[in-house]
Amino acid sequence: MAASIDLNVAKKNLQDCLGDKMKLYLQNLKSWFKQKITKEEFDIEARKLIPESSVNLHNEFLLAIISRCQTLSSSLVPRENSITGKSSELSKNSKPGELAKHVKSKLNKLRRKSQASKGPQRFLVANPLSKFPLASLKGAEDAEFASRDMVLPDITMVHGRMLVCAWEVGLEEVTDSSVKLVMQTVENVLKNLLSLILSQRNGYKLREKKMRFAMGSSTKNPYQRQSYIKHDSRTESEATTITSNGSHVPCLKHTTELGEEEGVYQLALSQPVPPNPPVSMFDLFHALQSHPSVLPSHPVYEAAVQRAIHQLFHPSHENIDQEMIHLQEQQLTHRLATSNR
Repeated sequence: MAASIDLNVAKKNLQDCLGDKMKLYLQNLKSWFKQKITKEEFDIEARKLIPESSVNLHNEFLLAIISRCQTLSSSLVPRENSITGKSSELSKNSKPGELAKHVKSKLNKLRRKSQASKGPQRFLVANPLSKFPLASLKGAEDAEFASRDMVLPDITMVHGRMLVCAWEVGLEEVTDSSVKLVMQTVENVLKNLLSLILSQRNGYKLREKKMRFAMGSSTKNPYQRQSYIKHDSRTESEATTITSNGSHVPCLKHTTELGEEEGVYQLALSQPVPPNPPVSMFDLFHALQSHPSVLPSHPVYEAAVQRAIHQLFHPSHENIDQEMIHLQEQQLTHRLATSNR
């Protein structure tokens, strides 16, 4: 394309063409993002809604969405310089004085080579394109679904889903900061779920009566004397102590000998923990049932429980056929790539 298409302009042109059918078009687009329909089925449904003379608006709208979603995931990779070397290594591991010495030594070597050379080949034409950075798009790989690859959704996928949800409720734009906020929220929710599941499988310790740590440790025996709890500095943090005069005095840290003594005492009271099987859907379902507050939003919690129950059953014949077709497509793509080489 000669020039990039603005997403708002492409959406407005498509909305003027569809009219009241825009809601149905967005529903089909959302179903395609959710892997409920394929790309070919989405194109067929879109062609039923759009006149033949305005099919180009559908293509321009899809290209605008893809280019907009890949904006956040694009990066510029600088080319290696002949004098300074790799810019990443110099910026991370070198100081300004070392960088100046490195550049000076490189220039001296180039001057010696130019003085030693004689004849018409003394001056060589430099390629101006070698100084320009190379643009490499991170989202240039084949589009895959997060549920199939068993990975977290990338920023491109989240941006596309948020755009469709915003258009359905009447919003016009989704900022980049909101997309990054959703990505961080997904990571925090997954961290809380995993820590909750692991805490239900084995014993753990608490710091400040809130934060879990030492996952996988053995459970304490209430009938044994636990004298080290009285002066365990790892469970409670006290920055200062109050004297009789009412002044704050910094607390003294425990010595290394006392820490080693506490560690040996805890090891003597602990019991060997048997190895656990990998985390399964039963563990996730049990964690969601016993701790519903891990997902404060009720619609999200309900959808998570339904999906966990659905995954506990065996796949249907349609799912098995889809996986076989996907595997055949991957094998065919790999064969074509190897044959072209």
